[in-house]
Amino acid sequence: MASCSPRTVVLADLHLVRDHLGAVSGEVAALVRANPGARIIFAGDLFDLPASHPRLTGARAVREVLGVHVELCRALAIHVDQGGELWLLGGNHDAEVGAGELRGGFLDALGPTPAGRARVRISPWFFRDGAVHFEHGHHYDPDNAPGHPLVLGRPSLGVHFVEQFIAPTGAHHYLQTNDDTPLKLFVASFTKYGKRAPYVIYRYFHTAIGAMLKSGPLYRAGDEATLGRDRGPGFAEEIGIPTAMIDELYALGATPTLESFSRTFTRVYFDRVVASLTMLSGLGAAGLGARKPGAVIFGLGAAMMGASWANGHNRYGGTVPEMLAASARAVAAATGAKLVVFGHTHREALDEGYANTGSFAFPGKAPGRPYLTIEGSPEAPRAVRHYWA
Repeated sequence: MASCSPRTVVLADLHLVRDHLGAVSGEVAALVRANPGARIIFAGDLFDLPASHPRLTGARAVREVLGVHVELCRALAIHVDQGGELWLLGGNHDAEVGAGELRGGFLDALGPTPAGRARVRISPWFFRDGAVHFEHGHHYDPDNAPGHPLVLGRPSLGVHFVEQFIAPTGAHHYLQTNDDTPLKLFVASFTKYGKRAPYVIYRYFHTAIGAMLKSGPLYRAGDEATLGRDRGPGFAEEIGIPTAMIDELYALGATPTLESFSRTFTRVYFDRVVASLTMLSGLGAAGLGARKPGAVIFGLGAAMMGASWANGHNRYGGTVPEMLAASARAVAAATGAKLVVFGHTHREALDEGYANTGSFAFPGKAPGRPYLTIEGSPEAPRAVRHYWA
């Protein structure tokens, strides 16, 4: 394994698309220029390919995005041409980044010299550097877990919603605030999108029904798992790790939500939709004179709603950061990593043995755009938090 670079800068979740976030890419370019000779690591979701170009191939989409974010493209090319390193990890929004076609397309769009190209490393899953483990983290999130991280396969539930809901409506607000209950999200749609809110809500239901139709028996990722295991030895050799580590990390991953119809049904809160419709039907029947049948129907709907709430008011909010923190501990225990660095959650974390970059594009209430540097020795690394103001 390579030794830990004394100057390693890690950032994640830029979600670059062709049509916006130009200010973000300009600030990343400035950050790159401020760290000449460093190892710059984008820990997943540098691009948001489903939101930007759901119908284009990954390579073409990346070329179009980089063709717009010219300042960043130029800064990265100069960085590697002048001796810096660039490491790029695939995330759930740019899983294609590790595919052969996109690797070449990215490098061609970047346009470095042959020596500069040699200093660019691209991985569909993770990197190891001494005792540091770098990964995007979506492998441990059921809504965004792939069938296998080494295989570009069926879209996850999260990617399905980006392609079918975010991209058609332009409701990019939900890329950042996607872990609330539907009621709160629907109310927010009127605040954010005004007259377009009914269409936004319609697309949500259209997308949710589409997800259920793709779930359960219709979602089979067994072939992806088999293909991923076949690719494991080659990937292990490429990044310099024992092959057994691939199987250990894959086993730690979450089961994709779409593998189960019932989990998909409750994840998109359709149990509450059905319960609400049942109660409204009961009230309607009672209003038309069928009081006893109406009362029975309403009571059934109320019981369904009570059972749903007993299963958790908000089944998603705050759970993904917890999942990734626990998964980081499991990764460390399984692989001997002293420091595990994830992105994905858009929530900063800095604890003993675990750090999350937060989102450079969506810093929330942070004093600036968050990123990390990795300091110390390969045997005793530590993450240091910084903010690009």
